[in-house]
Amino acid sequence: MTDAPQIDVAIRNGRLVTPSGTFTGSLGISGERISHIGTDAAVPRATREIDADGAYVLPGLIEPHAHLGLSSTQGANDFEKWRRDFETETNGAIHGGVTTVLSHWTGKERYVDHLDTLIGWGEERSYIDFNVHPVIGIEEHLEQIPELVERGVTSFKHYHHVYDDPRGRSLGIFPCDDQMLYRSFEAIAAAGAPALAMVHAEDGPIIKHLLAVEQASGRADLEAWTRARPPLVENLRVRRVLDVAAHLGTPLYFVHVTTVEAVEMVAAAQREGQAVAAETQTCFLTHTAEMEEEIGAWGKINPALKYERDQQALWAAIRDGIVTCLGDDHLDYDLSDKQPNGADRFNNVFGCNAGMPGGMEHLLPVLVTAGVRTGRISMEDVVRVCATNTARLMGLYPRKGVLAVGSDADVVVVDPDRHKTVDDAFYHTRVRDWSLYWGWTLYGIPSTTLVRGTVVLEDGETVGLPGHGRFVPGRAIDIQAAETHS
Repeated sequence: MTDAPQIDVAIRNGRLVTPSGTFTGSLGISGERISHIGTDAAVPRATREIDADGAYVLPGLIEPHAHLGLSSTQGANDFEKWRRDFETETNGAIHGGVTTVLSHWTGKERYVDHLDTLIGWGEERSYIDFNVHPVIGIEEHLEQIPELVERGVTSFKHYHHVYDDPRGRSLGIFPCDDQMLYRSFEAIAAAGAPALAMVHAEDGPIIKHLLAVEQASGRADLEAWTRARPPLVENLRVRRVLDVAAHLGTPLYFVHVTTVEAVEMVAAAQREGQAVAAETQTCFLTHTAEMEEEIGAWGKINPALKYERDQQALWAAIRDGIVTCLGDDHLDYDLSDKQPNGADRFNNVFGCNAGMPGGMEHLLPVLVTAGVRTGRISMEDVVRVCATNTARLMGLYPRKGVLAVGSDADVVVVDPDRHKTVDDAFYHTRVRDWSLYWGWTLYGIPSTTLVRGTVVLEDGETVGLPGHGRFVPGRAIDIQAAETHS
């Protein structure tokens, strides 16, 4: 190597997780892109030298399931709330190694009419790159699919057929019935790659009946919520949606899969060649419906927590490639949102709201703690389900999701032994006063995060600035060219 710096950043002495495997080496960055990967000697001297000191060097994680701009107290989706959330929530994201977020966009507004405003707020305030998943539920939404795909917004969320109740309507969520689902899937299939149909699959009418039954029984513990939203309600809609997507040839993505049977149905469809992906969340890998004493109504989420048999099936499905993505349904609900009017946490599941904060910040540490360190999954599995697969599905690969020459320099340095206890000093998002992981010691805390070549987290401290993030459009890719690239 010559004495004069030839590149901007070099990360040396790391365990790099790349498509060709994990190896000890170095990585070079020029501008916003990765320019070198290889041995230390193969990476030129840089203006800024970072010693990974044997830690893992990963591509930046992509959070596929966040809810920015969603308000529990102001009624419906508060569009202006995006401005705050872009800054507060993405600051937390960089502490969890998340460098790109895809947030669901729920509301009555015409998405295409407000897209430039939303992008402007994000590029003014976000620490990380971003895109959105508009929710399809009414005619005005359906009509906009072709134009949104042209703009690079290519993944569309459907609540099938759930939240057809006062609570859902207060949040501005529009349940998607069979006809709307069919017509939307037609439009998505016609738009072509990378347009993708995302589905929250639960049977709302059955939930409504079971909810009344459970409330009448007098039970109000955490498991009562699961009894009102049992595996059956997910399984029924998963089967239905798979059939519609197969008939129309629509690429399909199930959000937060939770049951053994759903995993089995997705696996069968994948074996038959159907284009179907499944996401799960960390909480379904770590918590069950029978943890009233440990977490109480803090565990109230939708879909509901399930049981150990489901949990084990999900871990196996990650290893086997059936569960293709991990997300965390990130919301910035504080305790006043979760426990309105001072509601009790225990034996009061019907008096509290559903939702969980902190997901973008604890996604990686939970997977390292409960997965990598226990031998359930490998760090390569983490990269696959938290970065590479998500980038491919959302039309962001190979720009995102991979350590490869030419890719965006979204990079995370993480020591699997670096740990912190989850308390009111753990999180860096707006909500810091509660967590499903309160009191846990989580390992795999990132020390350094870079977004497009800029260090935004250093020694565990935010050093980046809001407004560094950029809107990243989903685009169809040439698979052969992409594989050559990586």
